[in-house]
Amino acid sequence: MAVLKMCLLGLLLAFSCWSNVDGCTWMKSNFHILSNSSISHLQQACNIVTHRHVTLSLEFPSKLYSHVTQLKAKSHIVFILRSLKNVMRLYEKSDNADCDQQKLQTFILDLHRQITELERCAAKVVITEANKKIMKKMEMHFKSLISHLKNTDYSAKGWEDVAGLVLQHLYRLDLLAISTKPDPSL
Repeated sequence: MAVLKMCLLGLLLAFSCWSNVDGCTWMKSNFHILSNSSISHLQQACNIVTHRHVTLSLEFPSKLYSHVTQLKAKSHIVFILRSLKNVMRLYEKSDNADCDQQKLQTFILDLHRQITELERCAAKVVITEANKKIMKKMEMHFKSLISHLKNTDYSAKGWEDVAGLVLQHLYRLDLLAISTKPDPSL
């Protein structure tokens, strides 16, 4: 019996070391599944029509995403992580959103799981000055979404506008994750 326990312990240690050497296996295998789930839950919670055009004075930061795609896989993971954290901050005050609150909570749980797993992936990543500038621009974009909500007194229309943009972010983050080349140094 003791030999069996030692073998199991050895296998467990081998698998945990293999996971660290192989890099962010969760990002490679499970991110897309959970990303699709979070997109679906947000659409269901807030009845978002995907072909609807958002009529905000705020623009979607397409150029920022284009720039990030040119960076290394490590930067992609940090960018995705920070963007999801910004989305989470937005929805911390979603009590007044005209959404199914139970489904919205499931969406928030999906986000939380993605953030938790990505934090493990990004724990060893050193953020460069260029990355800091990109992250700052994205944070400013999300602050403008919060300002939009404040200016609309967190109205249903304000939340509808923001949810449409958040959905665009989730789609782009998912595409960025799919296009991220495996990096064994993660």
